[in-house]
Amino acid sequence: MSGLTDAQLSQFHEEGCLAIPGFLSPEQLSRIMGYSHKLMAEFDPATHPMTKFTTNDDNHVGDRYFLESSDKIRYFLDTDALDAAGALTKPAAQSVNKVGHGLHLAVDPHNPCPGITFDPRVQAIARQLEFTDPRILQSMLIFKHPSASKHSANAVPSHTDGAFLYTDPLSCIGFWFALEDCTLTNGCLHYNPGTHKTHEITKRFVRVKDEKGATRGTNFAVIPGMETHVNPEDVQKDYKLVECPAGTLVLIHNRVLHKSEDNVSDKSRFAYTFHIVEGPESGKGVVYDLLNWLQIPTNVDGEITGDAINVGAGNFSRLYT
Repeated sequence: MSGLTDAQLSQFHEEGCLAIPGFLSPEQLSRIMGYSHKLMAEFDPATHPMTKFTTNDDNHVGDRYFLESSDKIRYFLDTDALDAAGALTKPAAQSVNKVGHGLHLAVDPHNPCPGITFDPRVQAIARQLEFTDPRILQSMLIFKHPSASKHSANAVPSHTDGAFLYTDPLSCIGFWFALEDCTLTNGCLHYNPGTHKTHEITKRFVRVKDEKGATRGTNFAVIPGMETHVNPEDVQKDYKLVECPAGTLVLIHNRVLHKSEDNVSDKSRFAYTFHIVEGPESGKGVVYDLLNWLQIPTNVDGEITGDAINVGAGNFSRLYT
């Protein structure tokens, strides 16, 4: 099956990000948009713990609803979706920021996400990127809803995916699919080309344990050996916009700095995304350890047991064998 051209592969290695227009067909787009609206219509605030999602350093998601979502379909809200009393500030469906993180596993016949995730072209790209044992994790539908007030709270600050899905050595690659046209005003991706070569990952998103070893939340932890490392300035004027039509696949390197701004338009911006990491059977010694926030729970208390090699990435689905 067709993967990347030599020119596309070269651009990805050079810039750390690559847009491939026309990857999803109109039929695939229609199906996944229909499924997205179905999920939002099914969102029931009465049965939800009102978990908000953010990538900011000073807000950490720690409840079990979030930490046990790796193999489930769960709803996460915009940061401005709740008032001080915990009540929704806007209609339920428009409060949902994303749904994840096991959409690629779901057996619902209406769910087109597995078909997109395991597409032979995706497999071909992973092979071109020299993955031997690619494991799939963190599949999500991400919703940037229109903003009636010309202000919303669905911006994603500059970050690297490797800080959230950390392996040693680094291996994460993001597959991001535009389900609608992406523009400057509705929150398209921005990336700082080449920063995957100049910026090191100095901290990572981890589970926090209490004195008894039980998980009590998440936080950012400095990576040993990186305590005094200072990265070059993240120059905002260097960012490139990924304005692209619906159906575009965007590949994102684990160390490239990228972000998206608030949707300040009257048009929504929906996306489907998942990541792959190199698995324990790659022969490359890549470890997805038990500090990572995203794990497949292995007991009734939601705690992870076993060692990093046999649990870690080993519980995540293979993209191919």
